[in-house]
Amino acid sequence: MINLNDQIWKTLEAGYRIPYDVSIPLKELQNTTDPKMVEKIWNELWNELHHQGDVGLASYLAVPQLVRIAKLKNFYNWNLLGICAVIEQQRLLGNNSVLPEQYHDYYFGGLNELKEFVLANITQKTDDTTFRIALSLIAACSGQIKLSKAIGELEDDIMNEFLEQF
Repeated sequence: MINLNDQIWKTLEAGYRIPYDVSIPLKELQNTTDPKMVEKIWNELWNELHHQGDVGLASYLAVPQLVRIAKLKNFYNWNLLGICAVIEQQRLLGNNSVLPEQYHDYYFGGLNELKEFVLANITQKTDDTTFRIALSLIAACSGQIKLSKAIGELEDDIMNEFLEQF
């Protein structure tokens, strides 16, 4: 695990392809219990780690940290699931940098832990969006990227239109 105090965080690029020190909001997310602050942090992470299909090394390396924090604080919600699914989708579907081999164990270990976390929590009573995004994430973590993207896009209006064809 890369420590959140490691200087590497200051050098990594994220969704805007400029350096973004994601360790700052990750530390805040880890340390806060204020729901308004948590919402603010999720908004920042969504805005910075993913931008119009772009993700970067900061986005990739944030995933295992998000998983660690989620497990620590029992954050099982659509923000966690969605941002990690989008990062993995865009890693493979987008025109983004390749994950350097030196981080493979770190990143893929985080994805495996996330998949286990989702499988352990998927039977929780949640809203439709969280359940759909959980399914999308399971597909992404299983290498089914196109299926993951399709499931992620199946909001009620699109699903109803799709089902009318059958």
